[in-house]
Amino acid sequence: MSVETASPQYPPILLVGVDPEFEKMIAAIHKSMTVVSIQMDIDKIMEQEKLAPCLVVSGNAKGFSVTELAQTLRMQYQETPVFFVSEAREGFERKNFIKNGFSDAFLMPMDTTILRAKVSEVIATATKGALRVYKAVKIIDVEAGQTLDFETSVFLPTNNRYVCLSKAGDSLDQDRIDKMKKSKFNSIQVPAEQMPSFYQYSAKRLRTMEGSTAMSATEKREKLQGAVRDLVSGLFTDQASSFESGQAIMKDCNEIVKSYIVQGTDGEWFSKVQQILGNRGDSYSHSANVSTLGALFSMGLGIGKPEDLALAGLLHDIGIAELSAEIQSRDPSELSPEQMIQYKKHPEMSVNLIKARKIIVPEIVTKIILQHHELYNGSGFPNGLFGDRICKEAQILAIADRFDYLTALKDGKPLLTPLEAIEQLRKEQLSDPSKIHYNVELLKQILTMFSK
Repeated sequence: MSVETASPQYPPILLVGVDPEFEKMIAAIHKSMTVVSIQMDIDKIMEQEKLAPCLVVSGNAKGFSVTELAQTLRMQYQETPVFFVSEAREGFERKNFIKNGFSDAFLMPMDTTILRAKVSEVIATATKGALRVYKAVKIIDVEAGQTLDFETSVFLPTNNRYVCLSKAGDSLDQDRIDKMKKSKFNSIQVPAEQMPSFYQYSAKRLRTMEGSTAMSATEKREKLQGAVRDLVSGLFTDQASSFESGQAIMKDCNEIVKSYIVQGTDGEWFSKVQQILGNRGDSYSHSANVSTLGALFSMGLGIGKPEDLALAGLLHDIGIAELSAEIQSRDPSELSPEQMIQYKKHPEMSVNLIKARKIIVPEIVTKIILQHHELYNGSGFPNGLFGDRICKEAQILAIADRFDYLTALKDGKPLLTPLEAIEQLRKEQLSDPSKIHYNVELLKQILTMFSK
């Protein structure tokens, strides 16, 4: 999601009990917005009765429970979105926070990207589109020749520009849609405040399509991200771990894999790959993408069980949440040598967290997670395994991990097609045989899959 700024004054954002650094981050999202910050105090909150903010963002409660805080804020601001943000991993229960009154809850810094997007959406609605914010819609969800009650644009990441495709009331012709599907653009951009019109259009279209699914690709993607968020937050509750709680988490994992990842992939794996690419990276989308890619590559190569690769993909990076906020907030290439030592422990941390929560997964899944950063030449981590000492399923997940990074939407960088991403991986290895990170034969087979 990206934003175009404007200058008029709009309803303020109210921050309750947040630290100065977080206040700066919120204020920087939209410089046109007024930000009012108050201390975490019931009396202070009640004094803001006439403020009428467009959004309330609250930090951790001090002196009373999160439930009491949620209920107090909801009573004060009945129709206003109220977000809860916290860096406290233990006891973070997103579903419970929402149940008690918060509109959403964000575990920082993991949820930084999602929080920025959600704040932007609220502001776009509050300003009735005067501050333009775009959301990605999968091109597969739009049919040629049909009237669209919403605007569409395409985002050019190289120069950070939006180019209008159609105005509300217009349609997209088949030639333009076909060109986009064959190019690097698998999504179009719709103004956030016009998304209700897209959902109405999508629901009507699905009802008229014979044999259609009950959900558009765009909505399915959003629900998958939400399911992964709930899954991860469920791992961090302070409830005593038991065999029963581990079973419940495993049931959630299997439901995600069954409902969103391996379902409907037979015979259309390339279409599935195209649908998940070109998104702005956040930790949950990354886990969902790697899970899906791992399962699809497993199917295409005939190696391992797709369900095992999907499950390993969902859980492969959960150990990163155990690292410091500073390490989580940086790209691995930006870490100091000391921080990199800590970062390289996250595969083991992921496995340890799974065991601590008594989640019973197949042995191969544990092995895949532990080895997904091992490299073919032995330069990986945590154990410096090389060659075929790395199980093939872990090698597949490692390729899926890197593939998702290369095809993610990044400002200032051109989009890569799936074929271009795999070719880049192969060329990187051919340029320097001493830096062979991935099984050459596996890469060749995946390249052949995309070439066809």
